[in-house]
Amino acid sequence: MEDRIVTFESYNDPMLAEIIKGRLEANGIDCYIADNNTIGMNPLYTQALGGVKLKIFEHDFKTCQLILAQNEDLALDEVVDNEETPCPYCQSTNVRYGAATIQRTNWFGAIVSFLTVTYPFYARKAWHCFNCGKDFN
Repeated sequence: MEDRIVTFESYNDPMLAEIIKGRLEANGIDCYIADNNTIGMNPLYTQALGGVKLKIFEHDFKTCQLILAQNEDLALDEVVDNEETPCPYCQSTNVRYGAATIQRTNWFGAIVSFLTVTYPFYARKAWHCFNCGKDFN
């Protein structure tokens, strides 16, 4: 009996694909990841290749959906919401941790990126208040 290999899901983040693959393999599902090395080397190819693809056998498709539906608490965003950290300027709890909106890089990083003609390799992260619009640590 010949079974087809299908794409179960596509991910923008290679690490998230590896975590999902690990969860499926822990439950006895044979799977592999396609295009993770290419996108890992150059993330700009993500849209062109359609993301990192998780490949499974067609007969395991429903089982994979059931396995992943059991724990929907997997959230790997870089941005962390926290209502317990108030803004020091306006005391609002409408804050989020992520890429800074003001002074994202330092001068040294900008100069090195300009000289090597590369995308800035460092972006500062900070808390950002959506009420007053200020960044804080």
